[in-house]
Amino acid sequence: MRSVKFLYLWLLLGMLLSPAEPALAQACTSSPNPPACTFVAVDVQTNQIVEKLCVGRAVRFDLCSGRPPLVYFYQVLSGTNAYPNPCGPGLRPSPFVYTPTAAGPVTVTENGQAQAGGGVSTIYFRVFEVYDNPVPAFTVAACSPGFVQVTLPGAPYNSYTVQIGSSTFAAQPGQVRTFPVPPGATSITVAGIYSDSDLCTRSATQPLPQLAAPGPLVIQRLSVQSSSVVLETAPLVAGYSYTVEQADFATPTTFQAVPGAVANGLSGFTVPAARPGYYRLRRTDICQQAQAISEPVSTLTLTAQPAERRNELVWQLGPNPATYELTRNGTPLPAPPPAARSYSDTAVACGLRYTYRLTARYAGGVSSVSEAVSVLATATQAPATPRLLATFDERNRVVLTASVARFPSTGQLTYLRDNTVLGTTAARTLRDSLASYSPETAPCYQVRFEDDCANRSAVSAAFCPVVLAAELAGTRNSAVRLRWSGLRGAPAAATADSLRYRLLVLNPDNTVRNSYAVSSRGTYLDQLLPTDLQAVRYRLEVTGAGLPAASYSNIASAVRPLEAYVPTAFTPNGDGLNDVLEVKGRFLRTYTFTVVDRNGQEVFRGTDRTQAWDGRIRGQQPVLGAYVWRFEAVDAAGKTVVQHGTVTIVK
Repeated sequence: MRSVKFLYLWLLLGMLLSPAEPALAQACTSSPNPPACTFVAVDVQTNQIVEKLCVGRAVRFDLCSGRPPLVYFYQVLSGTNAYPNPCGPGLRPSPFVYTPTAAGPVTVTENGQAQAGGGVSTIYFRVFEVYDNPVPAFTVAACSPGFVQVTLPGAPYNSYTVQIGSSTFAAQPGQVRTFPVPPGATSITVAGIYSDSDLCTRSATQPLPQLAAPGPLVIQRLSVQSSSVVLETAPLVAGYSYTVEQADFATPTTFQAVPGAVANGLSGFTVPAARPGYYRLRRTDICQQAQAISEPVSTLTLTAQPAERRNELVWQLGPNPATYELTRNGTPLPAPPPAARSYSDTAVACGLRYTYRLTARYAGGVSSVSEAVSVLATATQAPATPRLLATFDERNRVVLTASVARFPSTGQLTYLRDNTVLGTTAARTLRDSLASYSPETAPCYQVRFEDDCANRSAVSAAFCPVVLAAELAGTRNSAVRLRWSGLRGAPAAATADSLRYRLLVLNPDNTVRNSYAVSSRGTYLDQLLPTDLQAVRYRLEVTGAGLPAASYSNIASAVRPLEAYVPTAFTPNGDGLNDVLEVKGRFLRTYTFTVVDRNGQEVFRGTDRTQAWDGRIRGQQPVLGAYVWRFEAVDAAGKTVVQHGTVTIVK
């Protein structure tokens, strides 16, 4: 501390005694006749003399060889020829270390003060350039495997070195360069270099990005959707650039980029306001090292126009596909041949709207799909005459079923019975009921059709279903005579396939109990009546002659009389003969049988044939005499049968 104070005192004394030294209120001026070398800047870290200074790197100022032993002071000001004013207050004694903080020129002032006893004070100046040394702000992008693209910064460095693994490359500021990546390299280091300064360099290191192998470039499905075209591709790989290109049908080899294409993630592109023609994809990486072009796929433009009871389809497509797939309302139609560019759909009905979609399939699973197009079928000609089937159901209602070629559900059907309109409906089935049926007056039905374009068909041929009648015959009603009307209106009564009649004998639940093949002559005598049924039910089944299904007659029944027999006397004496009073007869199932005495008191009641009267009254022995009985039952036809009589108990 004492030596520093001593130096300041010498400086002050020298300034007061020497007229050549600058006054404190004046700017510093250079001493005349400076030596060839006044002072130098020395890098503190390397102890090397430097001509250029670096931001953040310390230097000290040393005298050149041969300088006199004065007391030296230094001051650094920013700028060229930036002299201290006033001269003196900012000067610092040697040794003086200076660390630049900003790039640009600086002026270093050296003031040498003579010591007492000799020497001349001096002031010299030197201008140094300070270089900035920022971390190089470079970017690196992955290319196809084995390459990277590096974008180098511009100022302040004069040049750069790029080190990747064991390889080092020279590069210039602002360059965008593609470099090969040596095997095993994992990072990249970029160093900035000044051409006239080895000490102001600085570097930065980044990991090497990885880009996956590109994979196949295939448009798997091209579909037209409204005014857009949608390209569905094999999975695309991130990191590559993809461009949609299009060529018109007239110039199929002249492709141009489509600027409005929108990426659908990594699965394809959507092209709004798309033009018909060929589409393909171009792939590149940022280094232009992985260029590839997909095979072009053509759009499929489908149009549909109505004609007389047919729809005409026309389409535009590039090369012929391997196969076509054509659908109407979602249902496949017969496929057109590969070379086809049109199709006529004749299986259409007037007034119906049909929607078509066409798909062209190529090798490798590639397909081109049209937009779905709709058309309303029209016609001016009369539709086909409908076909009619009439049959009785199990409730003896006539069920009419109509069908019209090409019109499975639309249009209106008018049903007629004996030329009288039953009703008009879109339904293909109608039921008709009559109070009674007779073979002599069998009803006949017809139908006509009107499509949604108001075209009316001819009236169908009359269809007359079989009407069956049954009546009891023979001794004690032991047989049933059947008669029926013949079926009329079968589509084709050809000899090889004439109508076949089968007589069905039914159980009470309408299941078939027995059946017989009968002729169409209209009569049959059934002598094999079931013994357990009071009512015998019959039905005729008619098939063949082109009938789409069996036609059945009404169900006809023959009800035999219910018979009950009660004896006039019985002998409840325990001898095993006529000991009980029981009801006998035919078709007895449930009934009410009561016995009353002479006073009108009920002495017995039975409801089926398992119950018999042994003559006892409230457990007492039988009393001889006459009694009155009453029998009541409901037969199979729903008729109530009542019988009365007397019975006598005898010994």
